[in-house]
Amino acid sequence: MPACKQRLKSAIKLCNLVVLTHFGIASCHAVNFTYKNGPRIKSDDGNFEIGLNGRAHLDVHSLYPDQPSANYPAFGSQLLSGDDRDGFNWRRTYATITGKIYSVNFKFENDFAVNETAPFPHSLREAWVAAKLGPGQLTVGQFKPYRGLEEITSSNEITMMERPSTSSTGIYSGRQFLTGIGYRGMVRDNLGFGVYVMSLSHFGLPLEGITYGGRAVWLPIDRPGHILHLGLSASRDTANKDSLAAKSVDVYGGRFGISQSLGTAGASPGSPNHNSQSTFAAEAAYVTGPLTLQGEYAIAGFDNTHQVNGRSRNSTIQAFYVQASWFVTGENVVYKKDRGAFGKPQPGNKWGALELTGRYDLAENFSQSLTANPCRTGTSKCQVQVITLGVNWYLNPNMRLMLNYYLTEAQHGNSGTGTPARTDHLSALSFRTQINF
Repeated sequence: MPACKQRLKSAIKLCNLVVLTHFGIASCHAVNFTYKNGPRIKSDDGNFEIGLNGRAHLDVHSLYPDQPSANYPAFGSQLLSGDDRDGFNWRRTYATITGKIYSVNFKFENDFAVNETAPFPHSLREAWVAAKLGPGQLTVGQFKPYRGLEEITSSNEITMMERPSTSSTGIYSGRQFLTGIGYRGMVRDNLGFGVYVMSLSHFGLPLEGITYGGRAVWLPIDRPGHILHLGLSASRDTANKDSLAAKSVDVYGGRFGISQSLGTAGASPGSPNHNSQSTFAAEAAYVTGPLTLQGEYAIAGFDNTHQVNGRSRNSTIQAFYVQASWFVTGENVVYKKDRGAFGKPQPGNKWGALELTGRYDLAENFSQSLTANPCRTGTSKCQVQVITLGVNWYLNPNMRLMLNYYLTEAQHGNSGTGTPARTDHLSALSFRTQINF
């Protein structure tokens, strides 16, 4: 019993010491707790800061497949029954920690919605440290390469539920978050840039393959409620057998729609171990009051995608979209110069903000023919078109409801002289409840 009492006294003394130590630290380094779009703790001297944010995107989908044609074998949505792929899914459940230690910033973001199919660390999205260097910021870790207006926009602020074919949803398929080093900043108040060198991998994969490129943006008009944005980007992705593939895949009909391959670098039998995708893209956006117009065009060359007469051939793929959005309630989009992309405004009244949206999107492999078959369809054409109509209701700064209706058409051309052209008409309705803090 005396030994127990002695241990109890020692434990009490240790607890007292810990409490006094924490009080001493607090008195030397006072901190402030704030809540602005998420809880945040910051030291009085500004050298230490940490914050927690999160987002949850719950989607529900209803697909309306095309009917099979008696003139050619069924493909695409014609192979689905009426209720296949319908239902709910957690599209994103992010937990994000951001902060600063002296002059070094950091961010760690994990998506718990993909943990069943992509366990940690594959579920990590952004995980990087950064520091100011000259006119810009040097970033090391896992983040998005600097390519494309809609690609660089946050998933909390994209206009439609799905990104267009000029993004990692299409022409940069599967390469949204990569590991490496990047540097971006502003040369002048209306002129920005970003350059990067990265591996074609993300955390949890071997560091294989390489991509490098850059993006420049210019604002000829830069006034509140009146913005003209112009941008150019270029990249070269060189993949090998152990890296993420350099490929283009277009998904039409929303998240649970149909995947159509447009070509993969190195898919040709007998091609070398290293195969590249070279991409050039242009972007433009114009904001006048509550109306926003934007579009992007990308053209990419893929090495060794197929064979013709026993010899490997390359492919050329184009992707572009035009998009419009209008805030019926009068709000203006927000332009974020640190990333050269748009964000969404705060609702201007107690009923929230209402936005009407529309987009036309096209992706096509120019090289597909009856003799060349990079898309693996065995037909004369390889093209996907999507019209998306949407409504966004911003109930408050932390909640958005989204409704998208997709009208799609996949065109495969014919399978030989005198045969009918193959087409797949799929429509889909998707709804999202988005909460973020």
